[in-house]
Amino acid sequence: MPTPWEKEEFQNSQRWVRKSKSGALIPIPCIGVWMDVCGFGSRLEEANWNLEILQSNGTLNLLSEVYQCVGHPFWIGVEPQPYENILILNDGIARTVDFHNTQYIHAAQAIFYIRDLVLGHLHLLELTKFHHLGIRTVLAGGERIQYSPEIFTGNSILSHNEIPSEWGAKLLKKNFLYNPAEFQMNTAFAKAYSVDANGTKAGFNVNGFFIEKMFFDRFAAIPYIALTFNETSIQLKYNDNIALEFYVSTNKAFTYKGLNTHVYGISAVRVDKTFEGEETIINLVND
Repeated sequence: MPTPWEKEEFQNSQRWVRKSKSGALIPIPCIGVWMDVCGFGSRLEEANWNLEILQSNGTLNLLSEVYQCVGHPFWIGVEPQPYENILILNDGIARTVDFHNTQYIHAAQAIFYIRDLVLGHLHLLELTKFHHLGIRTVLAGGERIQYSPEIFTGNSILSHNEIPSEWGAKLLKKNFLYNPAEFQMNTAFAKAYSVDANGTKAGFNVNGFFIEKMFFDRFAAIPYIALTFNETSIQLKYNDNIALEFYVSTNKAFTYKGLNTHVYGISAVRVDKTFEGEETIINLVND
């Protein structure tokens, strides 16, 4: 009779325990993005936490529209190439990309990824404004480290005969845990979330688009990409030509629970004609 302790799922769990105890866990450089619908909590409060009311007043439809707008990967690839993972948490969307194999990163694809994040924020500005709410997007750099399994299924619970019962077969297929490796102890996501959580009182206004300095540092490690920081803009260059220029409206030192970094408020992004064939100005100020 197979027991939970004899199964691969349990053995995998024990491998993570041994790695953690021996200090063999491996940090992976990454970037993180947090897109937060601002004002949703107030709507929930006004509805007395009644989801039927939220549905009748169109607020739940907003979440569906947000998902349709940005609930898909902007960076697609397969190992060892980078790719984006997305986690949706109620009224917010978390995104992350590993940056440990920079030799496999195509610079142009990385630049298009940033452009698509900017355009995604722009679309959310328009969408949330229509619903009389707002959006705050924060991009950050950091690292992540997996320390435990990603799933916990019935295999970790049930002892059964070689042919389990109908109920047992269903239990074996059932997963009870969602713990994506890419979001386990992800400091890039944690930074982005913390900036958003500090909010307007810390100078990170609703409808703002913010970039933490290490996000730029991660991209500077990609072959053929270089960054130039000026007083009013940040230029991202590809093969020595400007590809993107970020117009800086604010540059704030951000200190939070031992974290010391800088966060740039971006009012507009210019896509240079040498990169895309024609110059495009993406205005992120929601009048």
